Amino acid sequence: MGIISRIEEAIGQRYMKRFYNENKIKDKLPFVHLFGTEKSYGAIPPDDFTGMVEGYKSWAYACAWKNAVSVAKCNLRLYKQKIVDNEIVLDVVGEHPFLDVINSVNPFSNRFELMTITTIFLEMTGNAYWWIPRDRFGIPYMIWNIPAHWVKIIPSKTKYIEGYLATIPGKGEKVPFDESEVIHFKYPSPFNLFYGTGPYLAAAGSMAMNNAIIDWGNNYFLNNAEPSGVLMVEGGMTDEQYQRFRDAWNRKHRGTKNAGKMAILENGMKYERVGTTAKDAKVETISRENRDQILAIFGVPASKLGLVEDVNRANADTNDYTFQKETILPKLKLIEEKINEKFIPIYDRGLLAKFDNPVPEDFESKLKERQINIASGFSSIDEEREKEGLDPYNLPETKVPLIPFSLNPAGEEKPEMDSFGLPKKEEENEKSIKAYSDKKWKTFVTATEPQERILTKIIQRYFQSQHGEVMRNINKIKSITKDLASFVLFNTQEQNEKLRNLTNNNIRQAFLTGLTLGMQETGSAIDFTLFEPNIARAVEERLDFFVERVGKSTVKLLTKEINTGLTAGESIERIAQRIDKVFQYSRDFRSRRIAQTEVIGATNSGQIRAYLEAGITGKEWVTAGDELVRDSHRIDGQQVGITETFQTGMGSHLQYPGDRSSGAPASDIINCRCTVLPVKRG
Repeated sequence: MGIISRIEEAIGQRYMKRFYNENKIKDKLPFVHLFGTEKSYGAIPPDDFTGMVEGYKSWAYACAWKNAVSVAKCNLRLYKQKIVDNEIVLDVVGEHPFLDVINSVNPFSNRFELMTITTIFLEMTGNAYWWIPRDRFGIPYMIWNIPAHWVKIIPSKTKYIEGYLATIPGKGEKVPFDESEVIHFKYPSPFNLFYGTGPYLAAAGSMAMNNAIIDWGNNYFLNNAEPSGVLMVEGGMTDEQYQRFRDAWNRKHRGTKNAGKMAILENGMKYERVGTTAKDAKVETISRENRDQILAIFGVPASKLGLVEDVNRANADTNDYTFQKETILPKLKLIEEKINEKFIPIYDRGLLAKFDNPVPEDFESKLKERQINIASGFSSIDEEREKEGLDPYNLPETKVPLIPFSLNPAGEEKPEMDSFGLPKKEEENEKSIKAYSDKKWKTFVTATEPQERILTKIIQRYFQSQHGEVMRNINKIKSITKDLASFVLFNTQEQNEKLRNLTNNNIRQAFLTGLTLGMQETGSAIDFTLFEPNIARAVEERLDFFVERVGKSTVKLLTKEINTGLTAGESIERIAQRIDKVFQYSRDFRSRRIAQTEVIGATNSGQIRAYLEAGITGKEWVTAGDELVRDSHRIDGQQVGITETFQTGMGSHLQYPGDRSSGAPASDIINCRCTVLPVKRG
């Protein structure tokens, strides 16, 4: 005996007769009615779909809407499946009738609206229905959403589901649909084999409590925001006196507009409070706990609804990651699986519909892991790049792991260390100290030079683009005037913003490299997530200065050449050649100089921040130790307190090589290759 026959025998023929009487369609087929659930479950029966839809308000609305638009904003793509080397490979399909119908939907809706309303019905009722009309060739040409609370499923003894019956509210008109015409999305339910159950049913009790709290609050404020009370009268009242006094009392003292008015009691009347205040009832606490329960059932973090209690950038990002992964992704999977089961086979079973993955990458965790791997010597820079699908640098210093400074190869004499793992400044250790400083500088250069090369290329492309804009402007000039420069030059504000956007990630990476080197030297650890505000501030400060300085320098160079050409009476073509030389100089020389200056400065800034976080009390200036070190920077070994400034040979005061905060001249900052060491000071 099959499952349908068993269910039919169990529920009896009276259900069958009632169903036939109510639904005079397809009565030649034997149907079975499957509603064997309880008629009460919490605040609403599990088959009262109209009641569920009517509950679309307050926190249920907020949660269902948030989930719905989060689903709708994910793109649905079509793929062609093929087997390559015994593995399934997916090729994107750009044009297909399925994509046409899923994107155009019908003359009155679009894809976003369809996905939104589909998800809302799933959240509220656990069910959603698409009617898919087809043309004479059997190809779908429209999609219509049928409201879930209109639909009744018609079971079949032989096919499980025979069809669907939609009853239009108000008219009572019944519209039948064949099973093949409708796609039924549902959240699987333990209550019913045919219908789904949405999160609203689980939250119905909490929603009922929420509504009661709202009603209580309304009544509370309608009664002067005061609790109920009784008036006691000596000797009693007649019915007529009672009615007249009650009406007069309510007219003068009831309602928020009458709050605060004085009441005068005569003839020995006394007022006694018998209710409780909002504070006594702990309404705020109960309301918040009730709200949190509703949000948890729908899987929506409070931060996604704009509730910012105890929310910062770090846990807001974590909440979004969890929300997309644990709430939205399963809903997308359920919808796409049903589309692939019922919709796609109409065209080709070799096709596959698939939503884009909404889960954001956990960039901060990946970045932190990568930095720890490099700083601890677990993996090399090239190995970490290959993990990210990037080309390795293939340099001697990037092919092998960087070993922490405090570790020496086996068999090599190790200098005596202080409590920070640094060589003590004693005479007999001078050679070891010098070797240690050299090792630090080489490691520093190994970390910064690749970043300098990358930033150089970015700035070169920036100058190339800027050059093109200036030449387009000069080609528009029909006659030479004394204010030619103002017509030719670019919009400085727009160009500065462009340079900021292009270089922001590179300056940030240089600062993070400095933090990593500093952690490696001091054996400390920094939670980059919590440290994010400090990182952002340091990067912004550096960008603010160098972006503006680069823009001003370029304008100055161009203006000088243009004005020189004007003074000499040169033609437009000759002035254009002067402009070409400015940008040739900028691409070939200035770009490298800017990149080196900014990467070195940002990395040293990151090291100093790491020292401060580790409680280091001093720092030491370290140079390359070669003939290229400028005279003013030959202060190798100079030690100062961690918050004090170094003094260069020019008299400049710098917190670290590349520091601009004390107003050092450009000649003492540009092209600097120096770095710093942490020092323990007594």
